[in-house]
Amino acid sequence: MTNKWEVFVMDLGELAEGKELELTIRTLNDGLHKYTYQRAKVEVSSKLDQFPDSLQVRLGRGQLSDRKFSIRVIERVERMPARYL
Repeated sequence: MTNKWEVFVMDLGELAEGKELELTIRTLNDGLHKYTYQRAKVEVSSKLDQFPDSLQVRLGRGQLSDRKFSIRVIERVERMPARYL
């Protein structure tokens, strides 16, 4: 199953290809958890078939970018200390 993700950035330059990035992404998959956010280490590519999941990009004020990317979520990043989870 492929997942659909969305990210908000101020500039497309923030989505550097070939690097591991730490981004706040939200799911666009239908169901109970649609629009939930998570912090994750990811890789992105402008080649839509390079990674299994798709990434939709929104700019600073929520404008939908016409550029699409593929994304691979490497791991989820917990921002709260484990004792509070």
